Amino acid sequence: MIYKGRFRTVRHKDHAVPTPLPRPLLGPTSFLDVRVWARPETPGPLLLVTSPRKTGSAVQRNRFRRRVRMAFLSGSEALLGTPWVVWVRPGRQAPALDTICFQDIESQLQLALHRLPALDTP
Repeated sequence: MIYKGRFRTVRHKDHAVPTPLPRPLLGPTSFLDVRVWARPETPGPLLLVTSPRKTGSAVQRNRFRRRVRMAFLSGSEALLGTPWVVWVRPGRQAPALDTICFQDIESQLQLALHRLPALDTP
């Protein structure tokens, strides 16, 4: 993963969301919707963070994206060298984006990443 010379986040047209969508890794009461799929042609994990306009103002959405990116980078050592695309967006039961703290995002994202299936399973 390359970002500012070291890590890389997913950019527009840099990914293809599979159909049908993968199942979420967390339950319906979670405030993060985390979905993951394998993309063998990538050398490392890619991060896709979306936050629609209905979830808050531009400032709140950008802060949410930054917090998710930092939480992902803090716990992504286990994913290095794996071809996962990690898609994170606010869940249906999520409170307002400005009320979600970094520790909550980090804990839910780590829980979701620990539930990843093995790459050799069909």
